Amino acid sequence: MLLEQFLEECERLLEAHLSGKREDNVLPELKRFLSLLDRSELSHFSSLGEYLSKFISYLSRIDEFPHDRKVKRLKNGLEMIAKLRNFFLLHNSEEIESLLGRPVSPSTPIKYAYSVGEARSKILKRMDIETIGDLIQYFPRDYEDRRIIMPISSIVPDRKVSVKGRLLNFSAKKASGYTIISAVVSDGFGQLLLKWFNQDYIIQKLRRDREYLIHGLAKETPFGPMEMNSPEIEEIQGEVPREILPVYSLTSGISMKMMRKIVKRNLGLVRSLDDLVPSSITTERGLLPRKHAFTAIHFPKSLYEIRKARESLAYEEFFLFETTILFRKRQIRKEYQGLQKEISGVLSKRLIESLPFELTKDQVTAFEEIRDDMRAASPMNRLLQGDVGSGKTLVAELAMVDNYEAGYQSALMVPTSVLAMQHYEKIKRELSPIGIETGLLTGSLKKNEQDFVRMRLKKGEIDVVVGTHALIQDGVEFKNLGLVVVDEQHRFGVKQRETLTTKGKLLDSLVMTATPIPRTLALTVYGDLDISTILTLPKGRSPVRTIILARKRLKDLYSYISDELKMGHQAFFIYPLIEESEQIDLKNATDEATKLREEVFPGVGVELLHGRLNDNEKQEIMQRFRSRQSMILVSTTVVEVGIDIPTATVMVIEHPERFGMAQLHQLRGRVGRSNLKSICVMVMNKAISDDALSRLREFASTSSGFDVAELDLRLRGPGEFLGLRQHGMPQFLIGDIVNDRDLLFKAREDAKQLMEEDPELLEHGALRIEMERVYSERARLIEVG
Repeated sequence: MLLEQFLEECERLLEAHLSGKREDNVLPELKRFLSLLDRSELSHFSSLGEYLSKFISYLSRIDEFPHDRKVKRLKNGLEMIAKLRNFFLLHNSEEIESLLGRPVSPSTPIKYAYSVGEARSKILKRMDIETIGDLIQYFPRDYEDRRIIMPISSIVPDRKVSVKGRLLNFSAKKASGYTIISAVVSDGFGQLLLKWFNQDYIIQKLRRDREYLIHGLAKETPFGPMEMNSPEIEEIQGEVPREILPVYSLTSGISMKMMRKIVKRNLGLVRSLDDLVPSSITTERGLLPRKHAFTAIHFPKSLYEIRKARESLAYEEFFLFETTILFRKRQIRKEYQGLQKEISGVLSKRLIESLPFELTKDQVTAFEEIRDDMRAASPMNRLLQGDVGSGKTLVAELAMVDNYEAGYQSALMVPTSVLAMQHYEKIKRELSPIGIETGLLTGSLKKNEQDFVRMRLKKGEIDVVVGTHALIQDGVEFKNLGLVVVDEQHRFGVKQRETLTTKGKLLDSLVMTATPIPRTLALTVYGDLDISTILTLPKGRSPVRTIILARKRLKDLYSYISDELKMGHQAFFIYPLIEESEQIDLKNATDEATKLREEVFPGVGVELLHGRLNDNEKQEIMQRFRSRQSMILVSTTVVEVGIDIPTATVMVIEHPERFGMAQLHQLRGRVGRSNLKSICVMVMNKAISDDALSRLREFASTSSGFDVAELDLRLRGPGEFLGLRQHGMPQFLIGDIVNDRDLLFKAREDAKQLMEEDPELLEHGALRIEMERVYSERARLIEVG
């Protein structure tokens, strides 16, 4: 047992006793662990024996102590373990110094790096390594722990191991164009067969009766000793090195041994690195200094040091990003005077009083936060997020009323014309009584209708315009635009939002989403936005029940829907395809609409809605469904976003495994939009994979969009969750916003504290230079959210 393993076992034991999970005696177990410790560790680490003696002595009478005193010793014992780790398992400054060569500049082209040259530089460039700086930031993907040398007789197959053995014999032969070199080694208790294919240089290394250190993956063979193919082999001369070696992702033309040599010879670059994180934060958070972290990530002393180095470098990435976001926000507020609006609140109060329901507490809070932003001198840049049906649109309406009262126009941009029409009708109905003129601008309008709306916008005759991408086309001008609201922001790229916000000067900007963003993502993708969150649903709403149904029970489902239809309730049927595909065996919307209309639910009105219809056709179909001329809507995911049908109580989703979590939740959100009991039914096929079924079961067990988002983020990762094409998401080299979320939150906290203490970063010049180098382009986009 290595010292590192010994300390881990001791830590687990003390924690189990501290938590009450174990009540047996501590000391016998500690002594047992000590007896398993590899004796060579005592000679490898000077003064280790003395320290371990003190550790065991401190805990020797712990089993005799009363509870309170025992708890104190257990806690102190854990602190001692932490100190032992930091003392013995981390490189000290002298050891770091010995690993570093001569200083080199990070901007030096890779062909001038030690051990590289013209030919190897071309290979490294294929790995996106252009400079020595890139090389040192090319982190290992894994490590090989060569500190334990295994007896040959104890080798476990299919695991990489290090063994020591004397070379008994070797041979080389040609077969089918291959050179096969075979060798047999023994440690006196067992034998191991080694083989190399087309590696002629190996023969120069082999000498009978010499002792070798061998590292590789052993496999069982049907005839005798285990076999290693293409192992690494080095003749032992002097003391056997105890080390952990980095494993890099490589391309053809460069060996692992050469890559390690190149990195090691150029590690002197670390000497020129300035600390980006203030030393006070490094100490408080228990992080390694930057030079130590970069050295240890490549050539660690222990697995513990790998974890500490990785944690320190991930934290640094997060800290750099969060400081950039906060610094740029401050610069914008300092440089630009926004539209400081005078809002009395009289009109918004009239709208609230006219509503047949009360606002939820979260709606009131979000509205107050938005109003405070609009009254402020700097431009508002806020994200409003909430679950489907939580009432975000009403909060945005109230903001537009305040904006009108202050003398400005508002624009609401939504992803589809169906949704634009729905918002337009609702906003016009609610805002007309208080004198606000509402307009609609979509690509489906006739040219003369679009021209008329544009003319009225330019003259200031329209106070609130609802539209699609048509709002950002050339020729759309406003007289006095003061507020931009973007609904379902994930449907629009940063550049599209930028185009709309440039239609006015220093606009207030509100982006909304019903696909909640987990806090980790909000701090990275929307770190520049202030965030308002609506968690509570309006009174009377109950969560939609979600069930998974086997296809053989479709008759039961149809019977249930028939009962719902008799009560005047409506249903959605969702399919992933419009028409049949020969390649994919999926039910399709066209055929199923016919079947439901003619065979299953004759006479109730079954409509088919899909993306190939033009906007007018879509709006006519939705109008008939909204007015209950039709009772069943068969659709593709066109209905995913925003459609509000209070009398719809059943959502049937065919082939749910074809949809993402966010899509499923949006579809589920089309029902349950009143006080009527609603269900979402996912119809399952026999052919579904176990992974897909497990994912759907997890989805069915959630009702909150925030829980769905966290689950989705965990399963898919941030890139796939968001779609990197549309988002300026930072590409962290080592940090993982899902698994390192606690680090991200700490980095945000510390970045805020730093900005309060040194808002211009005058005392942190290295940090400012690195911020500009890494995030100069992204920082500019902060202005548009």
